[in-house]
Amino acid sequence: MRTRIVTILAVLAAATATHAQTLQVRQYAAKFVCGKTADQLNFAPGTYYTTINVHNPALTASIDFRKKFAFAEINETAGKISPWFGAGLKADEALQIDCRNIYAHTNTQPGSFIEGFVVIQLIPTRELDVVGVYTAAGNAGVSAMHMERVAGRLTQ
Repeated sequence: MRTRIVTILAVLAAATATHAQTLQVRQYAAKFVCGKTADQLNFAPGTYYTTINVHNPALTASIDFRKKFAFAEINETAGKISPWFGAGLKADEALQIDCRNIYAHTNTQPGSFIEGFVVIQLIPTRELDVVGVYTAAGNAGVSAMHMERVAGRLTQ
């Protein structure tokens, strides 16, 4: 009886480990900030724009991935999370995810001030180039610009 219980526990442990490996994905979380600020927000007055560039560095293979949007709210409050949206790129193709896309995918009024993360997931054996481009404008045009490469990580 004891041998049988040990065998069952070993099988369950192996099944759990296999299941965990199946759920592993490569994930990128790129910050976004979009819209015009109001005085009560923790950002300088102005209008903020984000463009996330996504590139498939493969020489011959297409890649499919999915993306979602996770909002961050003030006062340490978690925001809404959108459903997943599918996307794909052929070899060496690139696309951009900008504020207009985020507003449309999340049914948010364009121009509203929003911030959070674009979360991109794909199979763990593939990689993407993901770069965030951030600009801010006051009354006299662009006053700040920053680019940041987003590192991918393996997650479950």
